[in-house]
Amino acid sequence: MNFKSLLAAAALTAVMAVPAQAAIVNDASSFGHAVVATFDDFDGLITTGPVTVAPGVTFTGTESVLGASIADLGSNGIWYDDGGDRFAGTGSPDSVGFGLLHFTFDTALTRAAGAFLNSFNGGPILIAAYGANGRILETHFITIDTDAGSFNDGRFFGISRATADIRSIAFGGIGLVADDLTFAASVPEPESYAMLLAGLGMLGFVARRRSRN
Repeated sequence: MNFKSLLAAAALTAVMAVPAQAAIVNDASSFGHAVVATFDDFDGLITTGPVTVAPGVTFTGTESVLGASIADLGSNGIWYDDGGDRFAGTGSPDSVGFGLLHFTFDTALTRAAGAFLNSFNGGPILIAAYGANGRILETHFITIDTDAGSFNDGRFFGISRATADIRSIAFGGIGLVADDLTFAASVPEPESYAMLLAGLGMLGFVARRRSRN
């Protein structure tokens, strides 16, 4: 087993040790003001990251394809680029095994995140949310059943929490495909608010000095 396979196995073992918490959601409309990141600007980039996939969102993980154009899902059908609709997929064209797509929200925390998913034979698919300190907040395993003759079929799954404490979200599986990474508009961390208030205070101080002069 190579190093990347060991890394993936270690990550899977770690999240399996954490029990699931709240119920998972499959409706992105519950996110409120949501931001959607696609992979249409990539063209079959094989990478482990870090790669910026949207403003403030960074991909890392096992060797994966950003902007993939086709994926065989076995009994769950096939995904393919239908008029510029590219996606992210775990593994590379010549590899099979458990893979991990990990997306970090670099500038702020979010309360909800998810993606449109499917995988080879439907799963199981891992979904895990991490907090600001890297601690696992929630883990879930789901399966997806789509027709063997289907094209670009799947389901949306995500994690929604009561407070904005999600720093990153990961999706793992065999032959996993993901598109339309969706997350609630992020909330700046307390440190960001403090810096903003300090900046506003400084601007006010300068304005008062100028008015006196």
